[in-house]
Amino acid sequence: MAFVFACEFPDDLWFDVERDVWIGEAEGGLVRMGMTDPAQTRAGRILFVRARAGKHVESGKSIATVESAKWVGPVPSPLAGTVSQANQAVLADPTIINRDPYGAGWLVQFRPDGSWHDDAELLHGEEALVAYRLRLKSEGLTCMRCADQADPGDTPPDAGFYL
Repeated sequence: MAFVFACEFPDDLWFDVERDVWIGEAEGGLVRMGMTDPAQTRAGRILFVRARAGKHVESGKSIATVESAKWVGPVPSPLAGTVSQANQAVLADPTIINRDPYGAGWLVQFRPDGSWHDDAELLHGEEALVAYRLRLKSEGLTCMRCADQADPGDTPPDAGFYL
């Protein structure tokens, strides 16, 4: 795991820096996709997610819709493919993305139309870190995550975020 301005970037994922999404390998030739740590930070507390299985998308087109207190909009797919599964846990509790964007907070699993490892838009390892270091520095963005609260009565309402 690498960190850039307190944003996490797992070593085993590929990143589309412009679209702020990640891709990871899943079983059977499928891939998982989700929002990056910087994307969930920019969005703030995520309130609603819409995604559905069976949908075919082209690269750059919406694979899901996310609504937060700050923003409503599409989550663009970095690859062309067909959605095989939407994350039902995230559909039921979208704040999972804020707490765990690379684990339990994945958005969809899909079958890419072709080979994707050599896609020029997807960066891996040090290349991704360099690109994010430049982007986050220019934006002045430092990542924050929602924290689970054991007893909300003991914690001020804005203390669910930390650096």
